[in-house]
Amino acid sequence: METKKILIVEDDVNIIDIYKIKFEKEWFDVKIAENWLIALWLIADYTPDLILLDVMMPSMNWYDSLSSLRHLAPSMKNSKIIMFSNLWSKEDIEKALEMWADWYIVKANFEPKEVVLKVKEYLWMLEETKILLCPHCHKNIYEK
Repeated sequence: METKKILIVEDDVNIIDIYKIKFEKEWFDVKIAENWLIALWLIADYTPDLILLDVMMPSMNWYDSLSSLRHLAPSMKNSKIIMFSNLWSKEDIEKALEMWADWYIVKANFEPKEVVLKVKEYLWMLEETKILLCPHCHKNIYEK
């Protein structure tokens, strides 16, 4: 698998550092953003393959952040967005997936190295099976 670019959008500096190190050890090209404005600014020059987006961010709720990333950054149409949070209610997860997130990881359920492995598995699965996710309904569409 080629080197994948990942943008980590997280306001907790300690978490950012841990995940940046873990992903770089697995050969990811990593950029970090401590808020959604920095994320949008970075996306102008850096089109990530995947964004790990914290749900609980200051100054903008996750719904607005996710919506902005999908609508204001046309270069993001092929990028995958994984919501990353300790919010784990069925309603939170379903709403995120309905609102253009491609996947949802509950932070408390995994150690950082396990999150990296989950992300690698997810990207590998997409690459190997050539699954395309419909941006509107999130149903799998298989390439022929």
